Amino acid sequence: MILIVSFPDNKHVTRVLEHITRPTTVFDIADFPVRSLLNVEFSGVVDGADRLAFTPPGMAEINLAEIGAVWFRRIRPIGLEPALTDATSRLFAWSESTEALTGLWHAMECFWMNPPAADEAGQRKIRQLQVARQVGLSVPETLITNDPVRAAAFIDQRAEGTVIRKAFRNIAEAPRSTAVVTAEDRAHIDDVRYAPVTFQQFVPADLDLRVIVIEQEIFAASIRSEPEYRTDYRLGIGSAEFNPYQLPHDVASALLALHARLGLAYGASDFRVTPDGEHVFLEVNPGGEYLFASDRTGQPVPQAIAASLERHDRDHAG
Repeated sequence: MILIVSFPDNKHVTRVLEHITRPTTVFDIADFPVRSLLNVEFSGVVDGADRLAFTPPGMAEINLAEIGAVWFRRIRPIGLEPALTDATSRLFAWSESTEALTGLWHAMECFWMNPPAADEAGQRKIRQLQVARQVGLSVPETLITNDPVRAAAFIDQRAEGTVIRKAFRNIAEAPRSTAVVTAEDRAHIDDVRYAPVTFQQFVPADLDLRVIVIEQEIFAASIRSEPEYRTDYRLGIGSAEFNPYQLPHDVASALLALHARLGLAYGASDFRVTPDGEHVFLEVNPGGEYLFASDRTGQPVPQAIAASLERHDRDHAG
């Protein structure tokens, strides 16, 4: 059996489900603990049997020993409202539910895309850049700091318009797109004291790349944006030109090494290809989107994810 830890209305999950032929269950963490059940039993004797199981809403109990492959992708928060309105009770219930689920994931000895711990660590931009350099990928000259003096020096040592600023995460409540540092930004440099900022040397791009890795398979798409969107292609994605792209062998090998070091079976990476042909790694997103690229290039990414899950499920069952 294949388990997908996500939510049913996730379009990326829906597209993969179209290509899976083996028994599959989608488990939405938002249903736990109010609408789904978890039961873990350990025998009191040495050679006794253990049992780990959960029951999604409206379904029969599922023995987790039957699961051969898990796709862990973009979960929703544990669902406690409106069942618990008292803040202290809700905090305790959230803590206990989180501990139970985390323990359950670690106890499932099967194939994961991606293991939750690797997924969590792999999102950390500082770790990504550190490992990317170690495996031989080119990265932009970078400063991550909450020190206004160091930030000002990084900016002032470079020509105007050649430094960009980035947020670690683009949260809905305070969206921040990647942008060139302006004179106004420089005038408010003391504000970095309150939130670390990523400053990078701007990488001029002939092309942007979205590169999906599924185990050892690589699906790279080139993105040619209008000039006004060259700092962040996502802002002009509707008018961009997409094409399949072949990574150079050394870049592909280094990217696979990055995935191996981070423990990722799946990842969506962004690169920039400079006018002189250098491939510069920007970041990897362990739960990154792929449809915006694969739908435009025709690359079979949903099929490859489904095939990976089925292959490991067969290995587990066989």
